[in-house]
Amino acid sequence: MGVTVYEPAPTPDDESARGRLVERSGALAVRHDAVLQALTEDVRETLQTGAAAVSIVYKDWQYVIAGAGFAAGAYSRRTSLCGHAVMSAGVFHVGDIAADGRFAGNPVLVENHQMRFYAAAPLLAGAGTALGTLCVFDRAPRADFPSGHRAYLHRQAGAVMARLDRLQAR
Repeated sequence: MGVTVYEPAPTPDDESARGRLVERSGALAVRHDAVLQALTEDVRETLQTGAAAVSIVYKDWQYVIAGAGFAAGAYSRRTSLCGHAVMSAGVFHVGDIAADGRFAGNPVLVENHQMRFYAAAPLLAGAGTALGTLCVFDRAPRADFPSGHRAYLHRQAGAVMARLDRLQAR
């Protein structure tokens, strides 16, 4: 067994304000929403990936509130790729996780070998602050993630935010 090195995602400078925005959004209270579930299924099918998820990044956790091919629940932010993606200004893409020095030593990925490809669009609220991501991943690496796929994932992230806004308004 070899030694691996992995650096968790840095914490955004505005993390406390971002956390308050997550709290006010009501996203952490969302459970079993059929619309979000259907949206993740559609994203997974359209982009032909093994899984898709709506993930809210809050404090030390990543909360998957809807998943297709991936179980909803709480996961450690330390090993979360979504923790990195919320720091990105646009769609975040890792074509081969095992070959990317930032993630190759991630203990969850090393142990389970469940992810080789990952892409995520931030779920933007307020003045462009990311609550989390709409992400897709697969067991097979993908060197290319075409601009049309990026645009689609970004649009669907907007649809997720519109749904979260409607749920909060209830």
